[in-house]
Amino acid sequence: MWAEVTNDALHHDLLGAYGARLARARHRKLICAVAAAGALVLAGAALGASALFGWPAPPHVKQEIAAVDQGMPADLRLTPDVEHARAVAATESATLYAAALRDGGSCTEIVTPGERGRGATCSKPSAEALDVTMPFDDEAGPDAPVVVGGRVNVATGSSLRVRYHDGAGDEIPLGDDRYFLFEIPAEHLASVHEDGLELTAQDEQASVVGRVTIPADWDGPAVADDQAPLYVSTRSDASDFTKVYGLEGHVSAAGAARLELEYGDGTRTVIPIEADGSYEYAVPASRVEDFMQPRHLVALDEQGQEVASAWVAAVAYWRSRERG
Repeated sequence: MWAEVTNDALHHDLLGAYGARLARARHRKLICAVAAAGALVLAGAALGASALFGWPAPPHVKQEIAAVDQGMPADLRLTPDVEHARAVAATESATLYAAALRDGGSCTEIVTPGERGRGATCSKPSAEALDVTMPFDDEAGPDAPVVVGGRVNVATGSSLRVRYHDGAGDEIPLGDDRYFLFEIPAEHLASVHEDGLELTAQDEQASVVGRVTIPADWDGPAVADDQAPLYVSTRSDASDFTKVYGLEGHVSAAGAARLELEYGDGTRTVIPIEADGSYEYAVPASRVEDFMQPRHLVALDEQGQEVASAWVAAVAYWRSRERG
């Protein structure tokens, strides 16, 4: 109990100090804002080593970051250092936490008001100049809050700026080790929801070292399952995501009469389509481990012509692709 109280107090004091620093920065000239960002980078040469950040991640964040390895085979686990996960950037109401990976990458999670974790994401050392995360809620209105988090991966990056569709922009302070977190000001929320935004990182000589454009449909609604030509979902056990126990979904492609699943060894299994377009298939026990390589699911018409197709694979396969 004492440690939890101490951590909460440290969090409150550090976040309060940083909030005051941000408030002061709003009244400075642009050149001062850039200098402040550079100072933050220098103060955070190691993950969590800054005087402004570094408070430990709360238990629910550690659990959510650790869960990225749930069900993954040993050779595909990232093994983030969750015990030392800590704050690396913050705004007045949100915090970005990070846990280091052994290869130099990290897993991060943004926590917004109400201690709401917005999902852990991981990245290995990458050629990408900028890692960017923008969590959103389905059917959020044009005035819904938007928080942008991530990291400038280029070692020479010393400043970061966001540009809106109307040409206006804001400087984004950098936190520890070039991580960042920024809440879009109220006057730009409608523009960001409607038109997206652009992030540009520069070095100390004002040369661009990275740029990312967030498209206008970044928070658009997902395509409904029953509107996709061929939608497929896999059934797995969370204890082992290398296995697939079943398939289910919906076929909307015109003329589709049946499905065929190709296992890659010449075996093809016919899967019937119900009158409402739905289908379901229980994978035989001898085949549940066959989906660490993508398998082809094809929708055929009465003449045996392909009208839609999709690739089917285990959760562990897709996650391994995402992790590079």
